[in-house]
Amino acid sequence: MQIEHNKVIWQNLANPGYQDLTFIEKELGVSPLVLKDLLAFNKRPKIEEYDNYLLLVIHFPVFNEETRQTAPAELDFIVTRDRVISVYQNPNPALEELLKEIQGDPSRHPDFFKSSGWLLFCILDQMIDSCLPMLDHIHEKIEHIEEQVFEGKEKEMLKEIAIVKRDITDFRRTIKPQRSVLELLGRKNARFFQEDLDIISQEIIGSEIRVWNTLENHKEMIESIESTNSGLLSFQINQVMHTLTFFSILLFSLTFIASFFSMRALEGAGGFDIWKIIGIMLITVALIVIIFKKKKWL
Repeated sequence: MQIEHNKVIWQNLANPGYQDLTFIEKELGVSPLVLKDLLAFNKRPKIEEYDNYLLLVIHFPVFNEETRQTAPAELDFIVTRDRVISVYQNPNPALEELLKEIQGDPSRHPDFFKSSGWLLFCILDQMIDSCLPMLDHIHEKIEHIEEQVFEGKEKEMLKEIAIVKRDITDFRRTIKPQRSVLELLGRKNARFFQEDLDIISQEIIGSEIRVWNTLENHKEMIESIESTNSGLLSFQINQVMHTLTFFSILLFSLTFIASFFSMRALEGAGGFDIWKIIGIMLITVALIVIIFKKKKWL
């Protein structure tokens, strides 16, 4: 897919093969090593400056609804002074939606296609902002978990808490390395693009910081809820243990009394009325209950 306006071109290559990228090598003189980077999965974001183009490798989180897991989706850019080429191997819904919006609405072209550098920063800004709805979804899940915890569904929420924590961890792993690359891109823009892009560059870094701060808030919230949930579960376990302890002591005491008088009867000792024995047992039960109530164990 290709969009052109104001002598600036945006080419998007989704899941390309090596043959699909040969024109980059021929027209722009891109190194074969760079082509391999475009086809391979790079674990870390990076930016490399060459004589007539920039290579930018960056990752954005993509949520898989089937596995309920967030995974990093790599997005590569080859940027020249009049062209932006975006390359990705795995589906990237946010970028695909942005492409459709721009292609379907020519009135937006002047806002994006002022220059190749401006276009690159606009794409990055939109991609970073696309993280916010995913963070809102995480926030909604956290609120749902909180409600369920205080409705007595502590055990059911253990797995949900673990899923949200994994989601936040994957999100953080994807977002955290970006800032240094974006800051380095901001320092390179004046030299490479030969224009002042500091305002939009700072806006992008600010958006990334906003996303990171939101992630930190979500992390603190889910950790607090997890701590509360663990406390409630521990309280329930303690209540069960108190109950089991009460019945254990009660049964042991009654068994001891019954065994004691049984032994006395076998030894030939008389004068043991069954009602007296029952009375002793009832007094013992009453004493145990009073002690447990006084200690607030029941």
